[in-house]
Amino acid sequence: MLATMKGRKSSASKFDRKEFDQRTLSAAVNLIVYGCHVQKYNKSNKKPISRLYYLYEEDMDYLQYLHSGRPFAQCRIPLLDIIELREIPTTEQFQNLPYQRTLQITFASKKHTILFNTMDERDLFWQGLQYFIDVAEHNLIRDVKSTNDNPIVEQITLKQIKGMLPQLSITKQELKSLFNQYDLERKGYISNSDYQDLLKRLMNQDFVRFLFDRYAIQQMNKQEFIKFLTNEQSPYQKQCEDAFRLFAKQDGNSFSLSFLEFLNYLLSTYNQLFDYQKTQIYQSEDFPLTDYWINSSHNTYLMGDQLTSESSIQAYINAFQKGCRCVELDCWDGDNNQPIIYHGFTMTSKISFESVIETIKEYGFKYSKYPLILSLEVHCCVKQQDVMTDILKTYLNDNLLLLPDDYQSSDYYPKLNKLYYKVIIKHRGKMKSSLQYRERFISISPINVIPPPFEESDSPDIAKKPSSSVQVEQYLNTPSTLKPRSQKSFKRQDHGLPINQYRQSSNIFQIEEEIKPNKIIHKTKTETTLRPKYKIQNIETQIQFDAPNPRCQIVQIPLKVDSDEDVSIDKAKKDKSESLKMSSITALFGAPIKQQIRTVWEISSLEESKVNESLLDFHRKYFTRIYPSGSRVDSSNYDPVPAFNSGSQIVALNFQKNDMPMLINMCKFMENGGIESGYVLKPQWMRSDGKKKINEFTSIQLSFTLSILVGYHLRLLNDQNAKVNPSIKISIRGLLQDEQNNKPQIATISQNGLNPQFNFIYKYNIRCPDLAFLIFEVLDASKTFLGWSAIPLSCMSYGYRAVSLLSQYLKPLPKSCLLVHVQKH
Repeated sequence: MLATMKGRKSSASKFDRKEFDQRTLSAAVNLIVYGCHVQKYNKSNKKPISRLYYLYEEDMDYLQYLHSGRPFAQCRIPLLDIIELREIPTTEQFQNLPYQRTLQITFASKKHTILFNTMDERDLFWQGLQYFIDVAEHNLIRDVKSTNDNPIVEQITLKQIKGMLPQLSITKQELKSLFNQYDLERKGYISNSDYQDLLKRLMNQDFVRFLFDRYAIQQMNKQEFIKFLTNEQSPYQKQCEDAFRLFAKQDGNSFSLSFLEFLNYLLSTYNQLFDYQKTQIYQSEDFPLTDYWINSSHNTYLMGDQLTSESSIQAYINAFQKGCRCVELDCWDGDNNQPIIYHGFTMTSKISFESVIETIKEYGFKYSKYPLILSLEVHCCVKQQDVMTDILKTYLNDNLLLLPDDYQSSDYYPKLNKLYYKVIIKHRGKMKSSLQYRERFISISPINVIPPPFEESDSPDIAKKPSSSVQVEQYLNTPSTLKPRSQKSFKRQDHGLPINQYRQSSNIFQIEEEIKPNKIIHKTKTETTLRPKYKIQNIETQIQFDAPNPRCQIVQIPLKVDSDEDVSIDKAKKDKSESLKMSSITALFGAPIKQQIRTVWEISSLEESKVNESLLDFHRKYFTRIYPSGSRVDSSNYDPVPAFNSGSQIVALNFQKNDMPMLINMCKFMENGGIESGYVLKPQWMRSDGKKKINEFTSIQLSFTLSILVGYHLRLLNDQNAKVNPSIKISIRGLLQDEQNNKPQIATISQNGLNPQFNFIYKYNIRCPDLAFLIFEVLDASKTFLGWSAIPLSCMSYGYRAVSLLSQYLKPLPKSCLLVHVQKH
């Protein structure tokens, strides 16, 4: 519950944001704009004082509060001076306060500790405050204000300007040399007008000034602004009016834009290269589910690598917060007849199946109403598969999509708009047995670990108490009426199962006889889990762990990759069969890709190397799921572009790895609603009613010229004031022909990270823009990462546009952006 800024406290640019539900943003903005009555606590722990906190509306740069004993202008907190937002710490001073309703605002050397009426009110205020801090940070050029918030002074010292160094990314020596060009008499200060000129020289906006002067003289009114947008940007009319209203300032009885306000607009989130209209949900939902790309995750439960990392329900929450609509669950037999989830035959920790399903119930539709696919990789015996079914029915009964009676006559999978809030179980299952079993599959509840006592009763509906020898066995085959366990009861299982459960278990892993389980206890502060001795069969090497010292001995073995089509090790050893009960709630049944006769209710899983564009016709009607190679033990990702090009609906990636494939995936699913959707409609020629082949794209469909004009605040994250020599790699991803005909280009400049001007212009000719991405990678001369971004060409705007850069963690970099011009031919 901590949002804090590390490092220097003079800039809010390093502020770590607390994540909130974006659907409450409107309410949060309204709350902080109109004000919120709270109780403010002092250090002396005296009686709290009732205060009103609200956003100062004149320039929206301050959090204003009312104080009867102070002048109005002195009761302000500059948003960019805020260095920490958090719940109050658990100290003696505030030990009696309900911390869930508190917020501590730290700025400069002061702290405001305030108590809200409810936790929801606190969260809305917190979200609104973060939002306007972001707005203030994206206002790249601002007047210098004194530290005590007095009006602008006429004498500005070098020390005051140095306070902006983290924002300007210029060395102190360069700034002093430029300052002395104005302070000719060496008085130690310059006038405000000289400062404004100095700032313009730093930003070096000659070409933007030329653009401004083409449409306006000194000030740009609404008509001139709309004319600029119409001629250069071609936006929607409402977008024009909204933009002017947000950036214009009142001048007498009229509103207008100054040059700096015009520049602020060009670099704002309202003028992005990614078409704002296409970030909203705008696509038709009246198509079969096979006609959509679905944001999908592989081994969703893992927080890190594939061998030793933690399994956690938090990984599922993280995936949902990134818009994921297909998550994976690797299910194994657990103790006391309770299935568990982990990466089989590895040292990853274990979590209970039920805790994951409970998390899915809580978060699965928190951000998106669109269908959620649970990809089950089941290694459990029939009895524990039945337990899984009971759990799924208990938590998700009303949401489960069931196989229809006339499934064999279905020409297409159900349409997207018929599947709101539906959960689709993907499992290898038995389709023919699904309907037969469902007739007697009436009401299911999860099976309890410890059988409760059976009472004698005259009623024929109540079971008699059996003998102790058969009580447990009979109970495990009888549906119980136990209510779902609370989240609290899974707190320990979230990090691993207690070791005493393993000691009660027999032959848990079912591996080859010559490799017997060797119990090794691995303890940390948060988990106690079993570490077996085993051979890993899905990576390029096998690793043997021997007690008591789990050192690794690496032995090269041939690569074996598991898939839904392969016969799993435990199934081959134990000859397990499929649960008819599980099949009864399955709506996507696993089938080999080579199976000729199939229904639309079947899906094939393919390892990344088996994907090719020849599957396009297959994907017009049938599902596939693409997953990473088993050799990617570091959780790295494969290139998703060929899989998207093949029309595969479910391109599953390791969401915990922030790499280029995840950047492309994230930017692809920014279209059509982002996390509020998770579904992107394929272009018409790829859908069920399309017929065009990939190799038929022989002519140029889109031709455009890209000019990179200037970069802003391209800097090293660990050294804000260091000189950088930025270079930008611009590349096209998509069809192989488009990649080969549009080679990556490099734009470079020396020793300027503040506002490097790039003399770059290049014409791109694209045969298939529907599948193409434009990718920007910004690096220093030493190959140090500075930022990156990607955009589907089908979502690209034209004219003068800003490209906001992301960090290596795929989070926005405050103020870092490129100003580009795109002209369509």
